[in-house]
Amino acid sequence: MGVHSNEPLANLSVRKSNDFISAKYKSTLLENQIMAIALTRIEVNASDREAPMEAKLYPGELKKLVSDPAHIYRDLKKLAKSITGHTMFLEDGKGNFKAFSVVPNADYIDGVFIIKFNNELRDHVLGLEKNYTSLELSVMTDFKKNSSFRLYEVLKKEVYKIPKKEGAFAQVEYNISELRFIIGLANSDDQGVKNAMANMGSTINWDELFEKLDKKDKKYEEWRDFQRRILKPAQEELKEKSDIRFEYEGIREGRKTKRLLFTIYRNVPKNQEVISERQKIIEANVAAFRQLEMPMDTFPDLYGDFVGHNKLTKEDIDLLLKKADYQEERVRGAIAMADAQDSLTNYMGWLIRCIEKGYGQVETVAGSAQRADDIHEIREGMEKNKDIIVARAWERTKSKEDYDKFIGMIEKNGLTEELLESIYPVSETLQMYADWKAGREIKF
Repeated sequence: MGVHSNEPLANLSVRKSNDFISAKYKSTLLENQIMAIALTRIEVNASDREAPMEAKLYPGELKKLVSDPAHIYRDLKKLAKSITGHTMFLEDGKGNFKAFSVVPNADYIDGVFIIKFNNELRDHVLGLEKNYTSLELSVMTDFKKNSSFRLYEVLKKEVYKIPKKEGAFAQVEYNISELRFIIGLANSDDQGVKNAMANMGSTINWDELFEKLDKKDKKYEEWRDFQRRILKPAQEELKEKSDIRFEYEGIREGRKTKRLLFTIYRNVPKNQEVISERQKIIEANVAAFRQLEMPMDTFPDLYGDFVGHNKLTKEDIDLLLKKADYQEERVRGAIAMADAQDSLTNYMGWLIRCIEKGYGQVETVAGSAQRADDIHEIREGMEKNKDIIVARAWERTKSKEDYDKFIGMIEKNGLTEELLESIYPVSETLQMYADWKAGREIKF
């Protein structure tokens, strides 16, 4: 397609059909937030329904909205793998459903995160005139819990029912097993679930589907745990951060609580300043055809400090960042090591090798890169099994009696177990646990 055939969307809110909001799929908070932003950045060919729905996202924007700035590049590389292949079950309200991959393809190339959405979603996100809900991006990107994100979507679509008078509310009822699939507590990617849904036809037994799942593919089976870990934290976070709040009541069938009645109210969030700041960030990045954040925009200090240093050019810094997986400190560290050498015949070549080999300190004598290779090879031999050992240690830690208390502390600091493991290397999570056990301050 020609350059001018694409029309970049520029929205401050996400429009989704109500069927899309009620769809069942498994995804993490980071995946959901990135997809929400991507849905407002789709480049579409309005005249060609078969044209791919593709969005390009840049770390400079994302690190201000949804990720720790120190880990944004690592997060996006992982996300390019994890976000693809999730199966979505999308019903049409008439007893029919479709099952398809939401994101068939995602790539992280040279600092640009590219998401291609399934064309099945076209009628659920583009040109919507009825049966849709508008969701504020500034609110969605501020949530710290995935359950808050999904319940915000699910309950927000009922707001139109609330009369515009003080104390007014709307109510909606859900089967708890179905709700678990909607908010990602039950793995809809499971092949057994896919087969069972296909065989059930238009009448889907969500309790039966939930029971079919292995323990590892479902969370918080007990009503008490579901309340404590999902409903109450989401209730608090929506009241603090969003334009709706809710109350809930469990409805028993026999001896088990199997249904939920939500009562939804309009709400004035407590963190309006945070929402306003996020709105400004989003507004700054919706200008049509703008190349949002290239490396020089993302790392202005790095370029300012080193373009011209020992004859380094802008293109040299571009290449070093790429070699360093866009981790600024690795580039700065390599330059510092290079400058500490007695003499170097190939300054740029030494920097590249330094970054690629991961030298931890100044290891050359009189500019000898070969000497550095020799020392580094010895160290690699000593540490080749380190990752396996650390991973096993973390799995043992997760089985300890006080692990739930540790996760409780993590959640109070705005993370979840899932987010902790996706953001931090295992070695860092082990150190956090050790610091917590010893009563030392934990630095997130």
